[in-house]
Amino acid sequence: MTKTESLVRSIFGIVRSDIRPLIYAVDTAIELMFVQGIPMDDILVTKDVYPVVAQRLRTVSVKGISRRIERLCNQCWSNLLASDRVTEIIGAPLKDITSPRDMIFYLAFYAYLGVPFFKAIEQTPSLLFG
Repeated sequence: MTKTESLVRSIFGIVRSDIRPLIYAVDTAIELMFVQGIPMDDILVTKDVYPVVAQRLRTVSVKGISRRIERLCNQCWSNLLASDRVTEIIGAPLKDITSPRDMIFYLAFYAYLGVPFFKAIEQTPSLLFG
């Protein structure tokens, strides 16, 4: 089990739904930011992340993947709120996320660095802009 899968499963618990699209999206964001060195602000999830996830799953359209990831991100947010883990994972007591993109990056930072997003960018602001 990868760090990303372990993190996402710790948030979702035992579920029947397929959480692989979110796991793959987070892994793709990690690859782009931390391996290829692309700043977070230069990554477009609709062009850089979702097509990779669709290709990995082999049977789903990019539009379909987009919807599945959006639903999974919303469920992830609900689970973080319900378990009172928002500050632990994200690093700030947010009231809401603005888009699935936010959740993908929050999880990517935590999975890769082991540090919540807001603490990571406080320590290394270049992660945002390059």
